[in-house]
Amino acid sequence: MIKKLRKKLVVMFVSFTMLAFTIMELLMVGNTVASVQESEMIFAGNMCDSIIEQIKNGVGISDPNLLSYIAKFHGFVYISDGISEKSSIESFVTSSDILIKQMKSGNTPFSTTVKADANTEIATRTMHLISGTQNEKYCGVNNAFQVSGTEYNLILIVPQSTTWEIIKSYCSWYPLVWLGMLLLISFMSRILIGKAIEPVEVTIRSQKRFIAAASHELKAPLSVIQANAETLCIDQADTASQKKQKVVLDECGRMSALIQSMLRLASSDAGSWKMSMKETDVDSLLIEAWEAFQESARNKNIRLELNIEEHYPKFTGDKEHIGMVLGILIDNAVSYSMPHLSVEMGAEVQQKQIVLFITDHGVGISNSEKEKVFERFYRADPSRNSKEHFGLGLCIAKEIVQLHQGIITLEDTPGGGCTFKVKLPIKNAKR
Repeated sequence: MIKKLRKKLVVMFVSFTMLAFTIMELLMVGNTVASVQESEMIFAGNMCDSIIEQIKNGVGISDPNLLSYIAKFHGFVYISDGISEKSSIESFVTSSDILIKQMKSGNTPFSTTVKADANTEIATRTMHLISGTQNEKYCGVNNAFQVSGTEYNLILIVPQSTTWEIIKSYCSWYPLVWLGMLLLISFMSRILIGKAIEPVEVTIRSQKRFIAAASHELKAPLSVIQANAETLCIDQADTASQKKQKVVLDECGRMSALIQSMLRLASSDAGSWKMSMKETDVDSLLIEAWEAFQESARNKNIRLELNIEEHYPKFTGDKEHIGMVLGILIDNAVSYSMPHLSVEMGAEVQQKQIVLFITDHGVGISNSEKEKVFERFYRADPSRNSKEHFGLGLCIAKEIVQLHQGIITLEDTPGGGCTFKVKLPIKNAKR
């Protein structure tokens, strides 16, 4: 139980922490992409400023050095002074004419206009984010400015980095950070949660040791009481005395069953419960269990029906303990079934498993209690709290099945009731 609790706490802690860290990383990636794209727009504006500065210094638009700077960045420039015009060689997937037309139409996902101030001769500068014919992105800058009374129109287009290109260039180390964080959080969570639940583990271990010691100490005096009560019952001919002694013997029997169950669980907790694994016949196992409970079922007017196929493969298991599992399940089914109903038992082969099943047609168990019925000392509703049961049987059955590398499940019976299934692996099956 503590191992499951620790595992759940570690998984929850790591999951929530890594979820928060993942969201933080995604926000950082988004911020990086936005920052890089913004810096590319600013850089395009700076390139325009460089061209404008050269024109202000007297460089004509026909000068071949005017646009050479832009060619280094695979950009496209168009400049006109109202008399002549010049453009650089384009190297885009989409024609520059289409991109310029898109800029002039204003039909762009993003555009902003910057007006001239007292320290510049730029009249207007419009920034555009343009999409090409294949959804590639471009930064476009449309400048209208005046130098020495001459009106100029400058258009600059440069490719914009895609989101994936930015992530590869600037955020390629993020997955390594995420993985490192996962390993660190996993390691730290195991240490911290282990320290947090250590007092609980110590308490539970102390309780288990006490139960094991108390069970051993109670076993001997209870045997003495039971033996003497049986002797008195034989010696006394008084009917009233015999009735009282029978009550004592019945209660001694109940206490003995409880102590045996507690000792079995104590052995399981200590890891000393050993199974004697041998090849086991399914049909003989079922028949012996059916015969053992046939009389008690008949006394309660309940039909105990046995369904056996012609041939079953043998499985490797401890026949005595698997028989105990069947006994626990049949006893529960008979105890909690109403008179004149039936309890079916049998087996079937599913893939590489032997599936033993016990089906009753009683009131059933609610979905909220299905998992709890396998817990120690748990009994479902008050109607199930008979003096014959202590809430340990199903827990013992589950422990035995798990020692056989099997599983035990609880399902609803169509029409009402419960069906318990014990699924055991078949190894080197022989028919």
